[in-house]
Amino acid sequence: MKLKMELQKDMEKRILVALYKYYTNDVTFERAAEDERIPIVLFVNYINDNDLPIVHTDKDVIVGRQRVIALMRERGLDVSKLRLPA
Repeated sequence: MKLKMELQKDMEKRILVALYKYYTNDVTFERAAEDERIPIVLFVNYINDNDLPIVHTDKDVIVGRQRVIALMRERGLDVSKLRLPA
């Protein structure tokens, strides 16, 4: 049980890192998921479950990045070295 929980935490951390890349590095969400070895279905489900925007406009980038950083903080991840939105 503990191992499963640790694996879930690790996967969520990888998903959040991939989402941060998606919202800041002008890459597709497919590429962001692939770079972090995340199944695309899991990645899309996480986006939907957390009401994160798909990038269509500059506002989507800003809102998505803000929400991902908030999720990272909630999960106890260090965001001090990330480029934070204004």
